Amino acid sequence: MITVIGAANVDISASPLGRYVPCDSNPSRVEIAFGGVGRNIAHNLCLMGEMVRLFTVFGDDSIALTLRDDCRRVGMTVDPILEVAGAPSNYFICVNDHNGEMQAGAADMELMAHLTPEMVAVYIDSINASDAVVADCNLTEEVLRYLVANCTAPLYIDATSAAKAMKIKPLLGTNRTAPLVVKVNQAEAVALSGIKGDVEAMARWFVEQGVSRIYITLGARGVYCHDDMHSVAVPAQAVTVVNATGAGDAFMAAVVHSELQGATMNEVCTMGIKAASLALQSSTAVNPNITQLTNKN
Repeated sequence: MITVIGAANVDISASPLGRYVPCDSNPSRVEIAFGGVGRNIAHNLCLMGEMVRLFTVFGDDSIALTLRDDCRRVGMTVDPILEVAGAPSNYFICVNDHNGEMQAGAADMELMAHLTPEMVAVYIDSINASDAVVADCNLTEEVLRYLVANCTAPLYIDATSAAKAMKIKPLLGTNRTAPLVVKVNQAEAVALSGIKGDVEAMARWFVEQGVSRIYITLGARGVYCHDDMHSVAVPAQAVTVVNATGAGDAFMAAVVHSELQGATMNEVCTMGIKAASLALQSSTAVNPNITQLTNKN
């Protein structure tokens, strides 16, 4: 069982029908789907054949129940059910360009502030019984701090965005008995480390701060992974990008899945690149064809 602790939200994405023109009204295709970093990672893991529990918080607006039911529909267990009376659901809105790259994004994640360390503490024994725990940085710094201090299962943290990644920095250097694995993109790595242009130096910085293993995704240049003994760089695959939203979530899910399978660092990175490539080719954040990466489906 893998426990994912993070956001579930409604995604609204707009992709122009022609060339994207900034600061203008672009004729576009608008799609509404369910997403959230935590939920997307959980969904991808379900498609990879893993048993997954999603630990999140829901609002009580008209779409919240549908969002919760959809999480169950795709195979994850939603436990516990935390619902905040009078609160709207989380929303993420993005505007892509004609190449599928996000030009602007807006995230309303105020609901996540209702998920407190005290709530997590009630369930910490069952969380620690998981084979792995995945947390996204939509969680508050207090919840992340509690997990770093009290989670005895391998803990994977997804930085989520350059701004939200800063919640990780005060937690680095904390003594842990279980591995702490962090996934960042290059902008998030720069924000946290203060190092620009030298990916190897960035990666070493994370390990020096107590991170067991760091994955730095580099977009079209692939991924760099480092721990205290090994490093590997794996190039990206050339694909036609339909929608960049969700590629990092697919990468993270593949990392967790393949590490639990005992894959080598190079195999893990290769699986992550393949998963991200599939996500890039999907109009939605989770590509159902990700099942082709495993033999379980």
